[in-house]
Amino acid sequence: MVRKSLIIMVFCTLPGVTFALGLGKIELNSALNQPFDARVELLSASAEEIQSLNVGLADAEAFQRARIDRLFILSGLRFKVEEVEDGADYISITSQEPIREPFLNFLIEADWSRGRLLREYTV
Repeated sequence: MVRKSLIIMVFCTLPGVTFALGLGKIELNSALNQPFDARVELLSASAEEIQSLNVGLADAEAFQRARIDRLFILSGLRFKVEEVEDGADYISITSQEPIREPFLNFLIEADWSRGRLLREYTV
């Protein structure tokens, strides 16, 4: 009985202890016919996760599974993890060429030492 209670207590406390990296909302800082400039806030990211984080456009297979068209223009997007001392760390998403599509729908893939995350964004 005591062992069962102990196991239940351990499992009840685990969700409160475990924090996972997440991707927040996208903030677009450019307009149509300008080079793309956006940022995505990193949520609950530890220093270890930031150090091992690789972010980019998801592969063609992930787009296909999500039933999203992987437009050629998306291959021009560049992803960079930006660490901020006073504020939230974020992912910078930029392009050198102007974006002429009024809507972009894409998947970001984040890989780090403890996991992998895919998230869809529309701008």
